[in-house]
Amino acid sequence: MSPFILRSIWLRILVVLALSIVIWWFIAYLNGLLIGEEYSRASHFIIAVMTTILTMFLLQTTLKIDKIQWKHLGHRTFKKNISSFSLGFSLWLIPAAMGTIICLVLGWSEIILNTTINNLLFSILILFITVFLIEALPEEFIFRGYIYRYLNGVFPHWVTILLQSLMFSLFAFSIGAMYSVEQLQFTPGFAIILGVFRSISGTMWISIGFHVGMMTATQILGPVHGHFEVNGMMTLQFFAFILLPSIVGATVLSFIYHNHNWGKIEPLELHK
Repeated sequence: MSPFILRSIWLRILVVLALSIVIWWFIAYLNGLLIGEEYSRASHFIIAVMTTILTMFLLQTTLKIDKIQWKHLGHRTFKKNISSFSLGFSLWLIPAAMGTIICLVLGWSEIILNTTINNLLFSILILFITVFLIEALPEEFIFRGYIYRYLNGVFPHWVTILLQSLMFSLFAFSIGAMYSVEQLQFTPGFAIILGVFRSISGTMWISIGFHVGMMTATQILGPVHGHFEVNGMMTLQFFAFILLPSIVGATVLSFIYHNHNWGKIEPLELHK
């Protein structure tokens, strides 16, 4: 690969990373104006829609300049995307449910419901859509889609996974999402897990399904929504929401995509 192409790829990656940070800064500013200190379900949803719109506009503009199609990022037909999303969501949901039962039975965690089932289900539905639009879809399209694909044009999959995790962590730090030791420990590992799923499957829609499942469950149990009182949340998150689904997910995908080559570099033809 010529030095010009290599510089061109890195320039594209860094520009998209920088503009993504600017988008999230802008969204945070709007969030302060619309929501302020008090959580609002409607305002949160509006912010989520705007996040996705701005992200898709950024990527569409970049791909048009590069003369690259969406399919090169791991975006397939609608039917295949839905199938991949469902698989990713199931790879989180089933092990997470089993892990939650284990935590409750062994007394590692305790969950007390403080609302009606109908209210809870409606809240989960709205939060699921909001998390999909404000976190899972835009972040996965940027980091496990665009950035991953361009990095993999230079580096093998295993190196690409580490580099995209580093960039995702830099992104999270820049937008103020790494505000505690727990987040500092969680974010790079979560990005590696999502990168592994993207690498094995060849599509970011599996990582989108996994991402939205875990973050919806984590947030719905939080005190902001007021639906639950949870004791042992850290244990529940680590064992049931992260460890088991990650192990099961990587194992299942390795069986499905058994010909995956971790050392493969997939060159991407760029127009000068």
